[in-house]
Amino acid sequence: MILTKLHIENFGKLHNIDFKFKENINQLLEENGWGKSTFTIFIKAMFYGMPAKTRGNDYKSQRTKYMPWQGGTYGGYIEYKQGENTYRVTRTFGKTPESDTFELFNLETNTAIKEEKKSLGEDIFGIGEDSFNMTAFFPQLDFKSSANSELTANLTGVNKYQNDLANIDNAIKKLNEKRLEIKRQIPKKSDIEERRLKLGQIKSLKMSMSNEIEKEREKLKTLEEDNLLLSEKIAVERDKLKIQQDKYKNKMLIEDKVKEFSTEINKLYSKQAEIQNKTIEDLNLQKENPIKKMMFILIAILSALFIASIVLYVLNVIDLALFISIIVLSIILIVVDVIIYKKRSKINKSEKEATSLTIDFKTKIDELNGELNKLNDVLKNEYENISLPENSTLDELLLKQSNLKGEYISLNNKITNLSNEIDNTINQEEYLSSQIEEYKDRLIAFEEKYNIIEKTIEYLLKAKDNVASRYVSTINSEFSNILVKFNIDAKRFVIDNQWEVKEQTNLGSKEFEYSSQGLQDIISFCQRISLINKIYKKERPFIILDDTFVNLDDNMMQCAKEVTKQLSKNYQILYICCHSRCKII
Repeated sequence: MILTKLHIENFGKLHNIDFKFKENINQLLEENGWGKSTFTIFIKAMFYGMPAKTRGNDYKSQRTKYMPWQGGTYGGYIEYKQGENTYRVTRTFGKTPESDTFELFNLETNTAIKEEKKSLGEDIFGIGEDSFNMTAFFPQLDFKSSANSELTANLTGVNKYQNDLANIDNAIKKLNEKRLEIKRQIPKKSDIEERRLKLGQIKSLKMSMSNEIEKEREKLKTLEEDNLLLSEKIAVERDKLKIQQDKYKNKMLIEDKVKEFSTEINKLYSKQAEIQNKTIEDLNLQKENPIKKMMFILIAILSALFIASIVLYVLNVIDLALFISIIVLSIILIVVDVIIYKKRSKINKSEKEATSLTIDFKTKIDELNGELNKLNDVLKNEYENISLPENSTLDELLLKQSNLKGEYISLNNKITNLSNEIDNTINQEEYLSSQIEEYKDRLIAFEEKYNIIEKTIEYLLKAKDNVASRYVSTINSEFSNILVKFNIDAKRFVIDNQWEVKEQTNLGSKEFEYSSQGLQDIISFCQRISLINKIYKKERPFIILDDTFVNLDDNMMQCAKEVTKQLSKNYQILYICCHSRCKII
């Protein structure tokens, strides 16, 4: 199959691009940023389409990445010659594969091929896109290869078993995923040992807390005994204080009575003195008034004159006016005398009463003094040393008891907390014990599953290796022939049955990735070319080399150019480079 020309309507940054192909080497020399890699992706997309956005990391953004920068129709066409016919395949792309369009047209007969051929490359080459990417398509700076079931089937000639090989790959992939899943679920022995250690620590902690509870209970018992003794002392002290308080109370009552009696006696003395003073004052006043005596004499004379005037009047010796005057004057004097007499009588009576009261006061004072003396004797004899009782001793004992109660409550709380912690440790102990047993059971069960999967993968890989071993020698022979063209020792590098290149050294084989980047590129190039020669049996492909030799030195570059020219005798080659040093033609 030979590419003849293409037209890019819009693809990434490329717009309205036309290109005609030669049958052997087609060289595209453009500067960086022109869109050379986009050009190669367009060619591949015309045969294999564009992957959906969700397909793996490598393809995740390819459909979006190459959407036209300038807008317009997303796609173009490519023409190729196969056998006696020339075909044109036209594709446009949308956001999803469902919105893509595909048309295949036979230019010789001017007829459209209505058969749906969206995977046109697979129909032409008999190779899927993945295998094409690992053989004829050399993307820039990334063209290492690896085996897949399709390549293995084509190399060994067991194409009819290709699905079985693919199923083996899928089975191994699924089993590896399952193995990884089981490995994540397998309890680690370190986890079990960690839980055992924790269980031991919990048991030790529980024992320690139990011992601590016993000690605290002993303290609690001692506190209870101390509290009992204190309660007894407090009761005794309260009784003593009650007796003292009662005596002090009685003393206060007696002293109050003494004060009361003293006050009463003083009042009596005051009243007695007051009466005596009044009586003495009246007597003195009576003795000091001589008019009173004259009044008594005058009254006596007037009384006689009154009687005489009456006689004389009766005898008509005096007239009526004189008689009346004498009578009035006599009556006045008599009244005055009577008043004086009454007053004197009253003074005399007051004197008598004062004398009587003085006697009564003296009697009462004597009685009160007698009672007062008795009370003072009682105070002196019974209450002389009685004072206000002090309760400091009782307060001190009550404070000690309060402190004991606080300590008792604290100990009780501590014992309760320790008991709760022991309950928690028991729960943890039971949980850890059950978890350890569960881990043991799971470990046994998962290890059995894991071992079964390991054996299954081992047998599947062995079966696959048996199939792959059929092409190893053939591929290595082809690989060696190409290596020689680069002046590389053919025995130094070999391809194993996993399509991995190993470098042979005196110390054994190692990965060739440890070599320089230029040597790695040459090894990968030779690996792919040896595979192309064996894998494409239905139709020879075109080969796309996108700056494949950019890392080579001058000597290797010259060898690569020669090998590419020889390769172009059998394959159509699209050679892309950005530096004149890399030009082939």
